[in-house]
Amino acid sequence: MNSTELFDHFKRGDPEAFRIVYDLHFSRLFLIIQDHVGQRELAEDIVANAFIKLFERRVKIRELDHIYAFLYVVARNEAISHFRAQRRHRVARVDVARVDEDQLVDTEYHDPREVERESDRWLTKMYQLVDLLPPARRKIFRLHFFDGLSIREIANQLDLNEVTVRNQRNRALIFLRQAFLL
Repeated sequence: MNSTELFDHFKRGDPEAFRIVYDLHFSRLFLIIQDHVGQRELAEDIVANAFIKLFERRVKIRELDHIYAFLYVVARNEAISHFRAQRRHRVARVDVARVDEDQLVDTEYHDPREVERESDRWLTKMYQLVDLLPPARRKIFRLHFFDGLSIREIANQLDLNEVTVRNQRNRALIFLRQAFLL
């Protein structure tokens, strides 16, 4: 089955096509999410939920190449939601028990700053990787993701074609995704 046929079968809900898509993307996504959350079972649940959402929304996916991006965003958002809920739960539990933070037995588990430290580590790694991009690609990436400019605004500012800007942004994202897998 070629990629066009696979995508058509996938959009129609063919279980075999979905299994192929699952086999293509599960391992990579699982490793990334497990690295984020640090727990195998939680990562498996998050990735499984991402695939469930993919199946539910498969008709909205426009291209086969968009599947992994969809899965990654859903899984990443669920991991972030998990950390936020965990932080709220810890804060609520501390408030209800009126326990001073110094009295907590397991400070890593109860320390809401741990999520911030983990986020800082990931951001530091990302900044280092962005610095490895070729200069033009790095500039486009920074303008889009750090400064919040749209593809059109970047194209106008740099006097480039929008397709060129989009391609350079996508190549930067591919590089960063691959680098985070290493």
